[in-house]
Amino acid sequence: MRTSTRHLLVALLVALALPSAASARRTLHPGDRGHAVRVLQRALHLHPDGIFGPGTKHAVKRFQHRHGLHADGIVGAATWHVLVGRSSSARARGSSGSSVRLLQRHLGITPDGVFGPGTKRALKRFQRAHGLTPDGVAGPATWAALGVRGHHPLLKARRAAHRAHRRHHASHGSAVRLLQRRLGIAADGVFGPGTARALRAFQRSHGLTPDSVAGPATWAALGLRGLHPLLRRGHARGGAIGVIARGIAAGNRISRYPYRYGGGHRSFHDSGYDCSGSVSYVLHAMGVLSSPLDSSALMHYGAPGPGRWVTVYANPGHAYMAIRGRRFDTSAQWQGGSRWSIFDRSSAGYVARHPPGL
Repeated sequence: MRTSTRHLLVALLVALALPSAASARRTLHPGDRGHAVRVLQRALHLHPDGIFGPGTKHAVKRFQHRHGLHADGIVGAATWHVLVGRSSSARARGSSGSSVRLLQRHLGITPDGVFGPGTKRALKRFQRAHGLTPDGVAGPATWAALGVRGHHPLLKARRAAHRAHRRHHASHGSAVRLLQRRLGIAADGVFGPGTARALRAFQRSHGLTPDSVAGPATWAALGLRGLHPLLRRGHARGGAIGVIARGIAAGNRISRYPYRYGGGHRSFHDSGYDCSGSVSYVLHAMGVLSSPLDSSALMHYGAPGPGRWVTVYANPGHAYMAIRGRRFDTSAQWQGGSRWSIFDRSSAGYVARHPPGL
């Protein structure tokens, strides 16, 4: 069976299964097991083992946060409703949407099924890094370089998707500028640390929860009526979200490369990588490391402590990292062949560091 057909069938099965789960209004909690948990995991593109463990909880919270829901890691009626709507949308888009999502997952960007400018930019970066013609078109050579076997359609950006993407980001950029003007700070359209601090100060002074999220109550307190988008840090022109996407894409590129002691230290581009070489490769792709570091040097990298999105764990004998809650670790290859793992490991005995601002 062709890979694109398999993805379509999975999307259809999830779409058919979700409404029944939603109509039953079965609330899922961490620790639950069974068919409903597997349905949830498939909808979140996780391995469907039927166990609501820490990896599933983290994915649920990330999904809830991204969709403006209360991020408590519990799957109730509101979360099921959004999952059902998203799955129905995926079914309507058909196999081309599934292929685009597959491409986006391998590029390390949000798999929304729309081949817009962001997907095209990420694809062209990948093509340049792998010596391919950077035309932004996913053809046979690009699919092969991504490590995806089988037959896949030729994918390229559509004009309608470009226009929709521009409208979406223009609306968020203008909303951030409107928020910044109301807060009395420079209106650059980037929701960065300065905007977050100003928003928290405003919320405290008006008796609101100082969470740096511009929701309905905050917009009302700012004296702005009508419908306004939910804004949080990361709504920006590229910004941290773009940096993280590049890191995930880099991790995807070498996730199944063989372990080789000293690999990735003489050059970022190698045929195999050891633990610190793998971490260095990803940090370099994110633009936050200029030359490879060994495990001992990574103990002093960047800023101390865990980061908001990215954390490097190092001791004299080993190093690994976590990006948005997913572990990137050469030791995970012995479990599933990939450096990526949704399972946590003990960080006892490791020094936690992070790239400043991330």
